[in-house]
Amino acid sequence: MTKNEPCDVLIIGAGATGSLSATVLARAGLDVVCLEQGDWVEAGDHPHYSADWTWQRRTNWNSDVNKRHHPDDYPVVTDSSQVLMWNGVGGSTNVYGAIWPRYRPSDFRKFDEHGLQPNWPISYEDVAPFYEAADRMIGVSGLAGDAAMPPRDKPPTRPLPFTKAAGRLAQAFDQLDWHWWPAEAGVISENYDGRPACNGCGVCNGCPRGSMSKYSLSIWPKALAAGAKLRTHARVLRIEKGLDGRATGALFIDRNTGITEFQPARLVIVAANGVGTPRLLLASDNLANQSDQVGRNLLHHTLVSSEMWVEEPIESHMGYVASLISREFAETDTSRGFVNGFNFNCLTSTSSAGEVAAGWITDTKAPWGRDHHRWFERHFGRCIGIHAIGDDLPNPDNRVSIDPSVCDKDGVPVATLHYQPGENDRRMMNYMLDRLVDIAKAAGAFEYALQDYRDKDGVYRTPAWHMIGTCRMGEDPETSVVNKWNQSWDVPNLFIVDGSVLATGGVVNPTPTISALALRAATYIRDNFRELSGTTRSAAA
Repeated sequence: MTKNEPCDVLIIGAGATGSLSATVLARAGLDVVCLEQGDWVEAGDHPHYSADWTWQRRTNWNSDVNKRHHPDDYPVVTDSSQVLMWNGVGGSTNVYGAIWPRYRPSDFRKFDEHGLQPNWPISYEDVAPFYEAADRMIGVSGLAGDAAMPPRDKPPTRPLPFTKAAGRLAQAFDQLDWHWWPAEAGVISENYDGRPACNGCGVCNGCPRGSMSKYSLSIWPKALAAGAKLRTHARVLRIEKGLDGRATGALFIDRNTGITEFQPARLVIVAANGVGTPRLLLASDNLANQSDQVGRNLLHHTLVSSEMWVEEPIESHMGYVASLISREFAETDTSRGFVNGFNFNCLTSTSSAGEVAAGWITDTKAPWGRDHHRWFERHFGRCIGIHAIGDDLPNPDNRVSIDPSVCDKDGVPVATLHYQPGENDRRMMNYMLDRLVDIAKAAGAFEYALQDYRDKDGVYRTPAWHMIGTCRMGEDPETSVVNKWNQSWDVPNLFIVDGSVLATGGVVNPTPTISALALRAATYIRDNFRELSGTTRSAAA
């Protein structure tokens, strides 16, 4: 084993939160080393420039680690969810859609609301300044002034073009007298920070141009310029702890050489997502888990979806994939038969002729034979997709754990994942499906189809982009893993900055909130590094 020179801060994972943390801490003059098991993803690696890009999106660029089988990935065994993530510099921002809404103030105080979820130890107001700072660093587009949200700064770039699909949906929402607002996006509508504006190509799972904020292009250059050191192909095997209860560094394998190395550090940050982080902690002799909460309370959001087709050509194969967001049902109304609420993420459609013909969000397929062309002409460019995203309740049995007997080729226990929606979640999903029908009818759709992600046996197999809650933040060491500063209750120089710390899921895509919380935690570490690098006690909540 090779022992490297000690560093001030070791970051495990070079995704969104690892890159933001590295930037803040390196700019403060700290010696920062980041270990990433994957590689850089160059522009030419993306499928966008290949004639078979649709096929690649289903195979080697599939977001599901269990369908992609890439050497940068690690095995995740599941009896339920589709496990969507990307392992590499920039993490899942290499393949995401970058819809960019924020949490609402009520998302931070759900226990006060109905007692079935915990309160956060912080408020929306604590996070708000870091939402603004993250938006400026990352580069986003949108329109300030949504009356359904707290006041905010003007986004760095103006809203993306209002598409014909958005116009058709806006008319439908107006007819229903429901809230709608142009979708906020982690996509720049104007040239910004050295990156080009979105060209509306419509292939929005990742972006080789960097118009959609891929953190390897938007953030990592800043971190490297500030002096952070990034080692790719460095798979961490375990985090080590000293007799004083403090993390001492991490043991990792260089995947290029096969040599095992140890990276000592005065402070360790884990940024390996809601699956990778609990897996690593559990594989490190149950590190930071005196509460037995590591890996538990996995949240995905309750998700159901629809496709609808209208007679009018709306060019829905063009432009940024998201069009509108509706917060009409975001808050609890128990007269609906459940607690919590949901949002509508309204899309355009796919630009892939193959996906239109073979089934995109739903299983709707073009017929073969004499009606194929007529069907295709009537459906292509006339489709609207909508996701309804709800706030699921935590369940300690929904969890990420490690297999007690099966390891990957590097000797790390295999991660296992189980998720099953509860009764409240199922009631919400059924209600959401009915509202999707309302939208289709109001939009004058000649055809619509619904997707509840339940297989023939009734198992919910959601496309799980959102894997959060597995190391949740709290004010009680008995029921949470980290305190309000993302600091482990058990290991005072260990911080967790990825989505696993989210105590509730809200009704929105979590990356903006995860990024804001990571900036907040990194700022705290920067301002208190001298004390944190020596203390044997974590801060109180």
